[in-house]
Amino acid sequence: MLTDRWLVFEDGTWREGTIDPADPKARFSDIRYYYGNLIDYARVAMCLVAAATLALDQPVATAVLLLGSTLLDWVDGPVARAHDQCTIFGSGVDWLADILVQVVTLVWLGRLAPALLPVLVLAAAVELANGIFDFAVTATGRYPVLARQGGFGVILDWSMPGGKYAPFGTFLWLAYPIFALAWCLDLSWPVKSDATRVALRAVELLLLAPAVLYVWCELASLWFIVSNWQEAPRRSASRTFADGPAGMACLGALSDRQQQLLRDAWSQGVRALGPRWQASLDRKAVFWVNFWQRSGDGARLGLPCIDELDAWVRELFAKHYDTHVTELDGYGLIVNPAGSATQSWHLDYKLDYSTIFIPLTAISTENALQYVVLPAAVHAAAYQQAAASPDAVDLQAFAGVSEWVSVRQLLVPAFTAVKLDFGAIHRGIANTGGYDRVVFWISAIKRGPKLAPEPLVTSQAEYLAITRDAGSSNPGGAAAEPAR
Repeated sequence: MLTDRWLVFEDGTWREGTIDPADPKARFSDIRYYYGNLIDYARVAMCLVAAATLALDQPVATAVLLLGSTLLDWVDGPVARAHDQCTIFGSGVDWLADILVQVVTLVWLGRLAPALLPVLVLAAAVELANGIFDFAVTATGRYPVLARQGGFGVILDWSMPGGKYAPFGTFLWLAYPIFALAWCLDLSWPVKSDATRVALRAVELLLLAPAVLYVWCELASLWFIVSNWQEAPRRSASRTFADGPAGMACLGALSDRQQQLLRDAWSQGVRALGPRWQASLDRKAVFWVNFWQRSGDGARLGLPCIDELDAWVRELFAKHYDTHVTELDGYGLIVNPAGSATQSWHLDYKLDYSTIFIPLTAISTENALQYVVLPAAVHAAAYQQAAASPDAVDLQAFAGVSEWVSVRQLLVPAFTAVKLDFGAIHRGIANTGGYDRVVFWISAIKRGPKLAPEPLVTSQAEYLAITRDAGSSNPGGAAAEPAR
């Protein structure tokens, strides 16, 4: 029975959620008769029959069925690829057949050599764990590329370079089940000739070392999969909101690796500034640090992590902005020190400016960011007129052109990204908390003239002085474009 209700893993727990009906999906009814899947159904059936023959003490039949199921594993993949019928479901049935071969073989050997059961269970556990975790990764639709490993994983370099079986890997893959089945037959076949006994013993001796190498290969593969494991975050990054136009949009939580990158950038930035960092905090006014700015000479602050940071920033920028009409304008840190005063309502530089804020410390009720949301019907010309002084926007001026003005306050946990829309009017409230509010910012500007270059560490007052000295880039002698 088909269902339209789904449990979704978010915030470290399963809760009922929704699946976008527009997303393309393949259901079981669409893929159940794919050729590769039919082969795997046969493999599963052979394992079940093998279990029955084992119960009836028919060792030769059991060995033939298990070996046949194993050899068909050599066929299902190429058949599926040849007919363009590869599916995640098929991968699951393939692993089910592999696991059943292991289970039946384990039961067989456990009956014949109970003293070796701990070793047998350990070897089977490696294979079963590899199957379980490998399929769990496969089911996500993304699989890590097997690069050169070295060290403990060097066996993968020998057997599966680039993720594809080499002849040596194929030999190990065949050696393991043939060794196990030869061992089982040797111990359980009551009537066999001397030649058969010698042949079985020879197979066991020849394939013992390759079988051990295969277990090593499976353990290395398991370690590779687990070490590259990714799953839904404990704090969901998928819940977003947007309350524009010219408002705020939540882009979601950062990954652990991205969080560590920003922590490193923060600590390295503080060390790079030396006493200037504390001196800026002591002024009790919002200030920002330019790690890089388009309007400068193109130089970046010499942080050890600056190359990785710059690449990540540009990737995030390209994800959330149209690069055909916008340019990355800069990135760095903005700090609202404890004990600061409330800022005036302002725009960041101009109407054609937008910023992604990523708080490195929580934005709370004691240091919040406030912003204004206006009806979409507010005419652009009226908006331009009311925001004629971007460094000190008069909200009351909107009363004559808008039915309402919504003032909102943003509270955000650390490392959750938010995007301030183009032309968003905002301000930082007085920081009455016990810590300095530190935010990493990434700014976008619509293509056009560059802004005036800024010093490494800048406050609003300092930026206004710079633009006044430069004669201001605002048309008609308007007030200088404001800082952040």
